[in-house]
This record gives sequence, structure tokens and C-alpha cells, in this order.
Amino acid sequence: MSFKIIRNDITKVRADAIVNTASACPLVGSGTDMSVYEAAGLDALLAERRKIGDIPQGQSVWTKSFNLKKNGIKYIIHTVGTPYADGKKGQVDILRSCYSSSLMLAKKLGCKSVALPLLATGNYGFPKEIGLKVAVEEISSFLLQNEIEVLLVVYDKESYLVSEKVFDDIQDFLDDNLEESLLSEPAESVEYTRHIVVASPVETVELYSLAHEEDIRQESLLGTHLLANKSRSDSLDVDAFISQSDDRMNFQNTLQKLIADRKLENSAVYTKALIDRKFFSKIISQRNYIPKKMTVMALGLALELKLEDFENFLASAGYALMPSSKFDLIVKYCVMKGIYNLIEVDMILYSHNVSCFASK
Repeated sequence: MSFKIIRNDITKVRADAIVNTASACPLVGSGTDMSVYEAAGLDALLAERRKIGDIPQGQSVWTKSFNLKKNGIKYIIHTVGTPYADGKKGQVDILRSCYSSSLMLAKKLGCKSVALPLLATGNYGFPKEIGLKVAVEEISSFLLQNEIEVLLVVYDKESYLVSEKVFDDIQDFLDDNLEESLLSEPAESVEYTRHIVVASPVETVELYSLAHEEDIRQESLLGTHLLANKSRSDSLDVDAFISQSDDRMNFQNTLQKLIADRKLENSAVYTKALIDRKFFSKIISQRNYIPKKMTVMALGLALELKLEDFENFLASAGYALMPSSKFDLIVKYCVMKGIYNLIEVDMILYSHNVSCFASK
């Protein structure tokens, strides 16, 4: 089970099925519909479509893929939307049905992957913010219950802004908080050292500092911790110190406690984090196994942690939000604003030209 945003022509993706925005009656429309017919073979696909007849709004049917079979596409799923107009006559419910019926049909056909465009935001005039909200909710709901790869096919990042206001707010947030990366300094003048400091059962602090004696002494958080623990650590040999550290609350314990405190099922957490069950089992059962930072962040979002708890959760795995990372700052913004749905977060990341969780 996974979700990915890809930039491509939907007729050129690698998926078992693609979703086409079809006309209600058997004729060739414009845009995506025309592209699909031309790629599959217009005459053959239209003849097959005529056998089906009219399709009610919100419903989906399938045909063979004809010439698209050479691209690995087995089926074309045709779904019929509706013009938005004033949006007060059930248009949103029809759009929801387009997504849900298409995805369920792909499942019924035994597909392991399905690719679909953002529906109804072109000729049908759905406001993109509404269209995206429906897409996020319906795809998320489907993936919570089904093991299938969903590919959301885009032409340009601007088409997938969750909203212009959110985009502008995040841009302002980045402008105010994004530090110049230390890596922009001349390579010969700066050396970087990573420090991991276990501070408490759930506080592990990750610091990146200049590897010069004076700069290291000036790291206040690191220095304070070392001074506070100097006498105790001096009295321990290395083996005893390691043994004592191992008894502390590690990342696995922290994750399990957060799940228990929120009365969540493991399956709900790894599904919302878009993580495979077997991988999650490895994460939670192998003591001292630390997954990649992006995976830990995905789990933090799935747990819907407040910012302080999110940062402590990252720290339990030896990570921290870095002010020089655009990705980290966007995730921080999402946590601050209560945007936890990974598909929605990925759309925000994508619209800012940043790698998505889906690419992990």
C-alpha cells in the first residue's frame, strides 16, 4: 500500500489501471479523455465504449487498454464527473463517488496499482481547493482499508496547491525561519560534526556544530548537559555507562507508549504513515533499530503529535528539526497548523519543489 505523486502524462505511467475523466455518453471529450483515446487507439476504444452506453455521474466502468497494454496498463477506468456550477446540488458528493467508485473498481479488477488525475478541476470548473480536499479525503480513506498503490498524476506543481493561502502562508513561514545552510560555506573552511546526546527518557538532542574547540564549548545545550552529568559519568566505566543507557526509554518504547496513550491500533498508525506492515513490525520489535528520519517524521504525523511532542519524538530517535532544511520547516509548519494527513502534506511539499514522503 502506498501513495505517490508523479509528474507525467497519465497514458505513459506504469500502473495496472489508469482513470479517465470520461463523458457521460459514448463520445470523445477533450483534455485527458482525448489523450487516453488517442493513446489507446481511438476507433477501437470508442467502439468498446459504445457497447457500454451512457454512464451515470459519479459512476465508473472499465474497458480494455488496447494500445496502452504495451505500457503495462491493463485497464482503463472511465469515470463521469459533473460541472461544479454553484456546488449546492450534490456536486461534491458526485466527485467523491468518482474517486471511490474508480478506486473500488481497480481493487475489484485485482489491480496492484492505479493512476488517476485530479478530477473535475479542469473543464468541470471545480475550485482546486475543493477538488484537492475531496481527492485527499477519498484516497486516504481508501488506502486505510486497502493494499494498493495509488499514483496521483500531475502536470505541474501549481495544479496541486492545497490552497493559495496555505501556499503563501508557508512561503512566509519559510522566509522568516529558513536559515542559510551551513553547507553553503566554503568547504575548506568548515568541518561538521554530529553530536547525539541522550538527555532524558524521551529527549535525545541532535546538534550540528562547527568542529572547532571554541565553537563546541559554546554549544549551550550540549555544554549544559555535559556539565550536569560530568561527575556521574566520570564514575562509570564505558560498559557500565552503555548498560545504564540501554535501560533508558529508547525509540521503540517511546513509539509504543505514544500509541498506547492515544489508544490507537498499530495498524491505524502504520497505515496513516503509509508504512508497510512488515517494516513497521521491524521498527517496533527490533530494540535500538532506528529508521530514517523521514520515516520517524511520518510516524509522528500519523500520531498527530503537537509540536513539542513531535520534536521530543524525533529526539528519541536521535533526530531534530533543522532550521536549514526546507523539508523540515514545511513539516514543522504542518504540525503547528494541525495538518497531519500525509497525502495533504505531500501535496504541500510537492508544490514547494521539495521531496515528498511518498518518495521515501
